[in-house]
Amino acid sequence: MGPYRTIRLILHDFGLLLHVPGIMALLSIPICLYFGEYYAIAPFLTTAIAAFALAQGFYRANSPKVDKTRHYHAMLIVALTWGVIPLLGAIPFVGIAALAASADTSPTLLAFQNIWNALFEAFSGFTGTGLTMATDASLLPHSLQWWRSFTEWVDGIGVIVLMLALLTIESSQTKSLETDPSQLYAAVGRQRTIGDTVRATAKNILWIYSFYTGLSILLLALLGMPLWEAINHGLTGIATGGFSITTASFTSYSSTLQLATIFIMITGAVSFPVHYQLLRRQRWTSLWQRNQHRLLLLLLGLGPCLLLLENRWATASIPWLDSLFQWSSAVTTCGFNTAQVQNWSMGAKLLLSAAMVMGGAAGSTAGGLKLHRIVLLLLGIRWHFQQLFITADDNISYRIDDEALPASQAHEQVQSAAVLASLWLLLLGIGIVVLTHLVSPIYTLEDVIFEAASATSNVGLSTGISDPTLHWGGKLMLILLMWAGRLEIIPVLLLGIAICRPITQTLPEQPSK
Repeated sequence: MGPYRTIRLILHDFGLLLHVPGIMALLSIPICLYFGEYYAIAPFLTTAIAAFALAQGFYRANSPKVDKTRHYHAMLIVALTWGVIPLLGAIPFVGIAALAASADTSPTLLAFQNIWNALFEAFSGFTGTGLTMATDASLLPHSLQWWRSFTEWVDGIGVIVLMLALLTIESSQTKSLETDPSQLYAAVGRQRTIGDTVRATAKNILWIYSFYTGLSILLLALLGMPLWEAINHGLTGIATGGFSITTASFTSYSSTLQLATIFIMITGAVSFPVHYQLLRRQRWTSLWQRNQHRLLLLLLGLGPCLLLLENRWATASIPWLDSLFQWSSAVTTCGFNTAQVQNWSMGAKLLLSAAMVMGGAAGSTAGGLKLHRIVLLLLGIRWHFQQLFITADDNISYRIDDEALPASQAHEQVQSAAVLASLWLLLLGIGIVVLTHLVSPIYTLEDVIFEAASATSNVGLSTGISDPTLHWGGKLMLILLMWAGRLEIIPVLLLGIAICRPITQTLPEQPSK
């Protein structure tokens, strides 16, 4: 396929996916009407018009007929989609802040007249991160509270998976996507299917996700949370996004609500294939059949104890529930909080940073490096030491999730995990170095490490660095970390290479997968 047809293919499918923010904006208008925030209608209509105009322009102007597509096509589409959709998603923040501006408008809302703050919030939402420029989210209009939660909820399932679930892509006569759906599915970090086809898998994910969202909202409301807060926290909790609409996240809620929220965060960090087994086939043993879920349960059991010991060693006044909640929030990459983490000890911040980097299970809504890769790295270490004492590979048992593998295949999986982990740590290191030059001197190195880990792993816990007063360069750096971390780095690197040099020189021909 020539470079011109390659570009047309990418822009064609990219245009189709750009319809998503337009649809989201139209669905948000009833919220404006219900709460009487009529000034917010125009920004949402502007977002819808801009999204549909761009979407139709790219989609209709680029319609190549191709026999096969390649995996890197899907990666470029994914990188473009998550890079451009937040730009459209920033329009409601800027527009509502401008139209609502008056003498009694809160500084929290006025801050979004700054384009950097609006872009930061939109990227944080559409990457499911939860870092925010809203100093007091309770003072935002209901329409923006909803928009923030809605962006995280959509990201929880993923724009690609959502479109695959809604589009008819089985029939060649009604085919809307040129790219192989399985390649798009893999490009967003998903591997295991829970259906006969990728489209069936996407539909299953959508109904499971919707079911748990409704269940989360109902649980929070029944336990005493006001309905509007339950709706928003249900959306962002199951999405492991972390945006809140209260003054201080979950600090003011009862211990019962905090424990219920821990359950919701953990539910979001469990992979969809396991939920499918639980809901459809009632196989509770699936929770611990795979290594990554065993590791998740181990981390949820031991991690809070380590954090509690560190907190009691450094500051005896920190309650045990705060340690449990913050650890669960970090390892599930949700980002809700019940305490001011910036006041915790250096050891506590580093422990939480490590939890955020590891993240939840692959195939869930959680971010981070993913526990499946952590397991592969640990297995690789074990196999390496076994090779020091055993001369023949035949005498080593190469098993992943109780499945025996040839030595070459096992080493290939470990190598893939090691490459991504190396890129992850490199990106994190670059972010830390850049941020140390841009943040206020009141923040220590562990604060910067914590914030960079939170952005890269799409968590949302903060030491206070993410603030409207942060230098625009710092906001840009955190935006890049959120974007690259959400897509697991490689698609963003490919996009950068493709922009800097012709595609035919950088991306060699390779067979379709």
